[in-house]
Amino acid sequence: MLNQAHVIAFGVTLITAVMAVMLHYESFILFDRLVGKLTLSHRRRMLLLIFGLLFVHVIAIWGFGISAWWLVEVNSAGVVMGYEAMSFFDYIFMSAVTYTTLGYGDMIPLGPIRFLYGTQGLVGFVLITCSASFAFLEMQRNWNKRD
Repeated sequence: MLNQAHVIAFGVTLITAVMAVMLHYESFILFDRLVGKLTLSHRRRMLLLIFGLLFVHVIAIWGFGISAWWLVEVNSAGVVMGYEAMSFFDYIFMSAVTYTTLGYGDMIPLGPIRFLYGTQGLVGFVLITCSASFAFLEMQRNWNKRD
């Protein structure tokens, strides 16, 4: 049976996923422009790219974590079992293991919040794969420009 919590969880999931994808897309455009044009050494350009991509993933993880916290703690759109009491940073931790598809299994989402976590695993997998491909292509394109 579809209720208000399901609709809220779906809406928050959709917004969070779209924001994560758009953040990565815009970051790829920015990094593409920066990596080829910076007058830094090849090593520094590539390190800047890699750390930049990692930072973008951390932002996405925190976005999903904040969304999960808000859905559970503010809207009662499910619970996360595994700990007696979930802190804000437990939601960030669960977001990180879900986004990376690591899945320790010590926390289990129940209720409408499952939609967010299921979608997050897919989004994280796709965005991590895209970042790896992007980094590879940038390295391949700029490899001969080594200093």
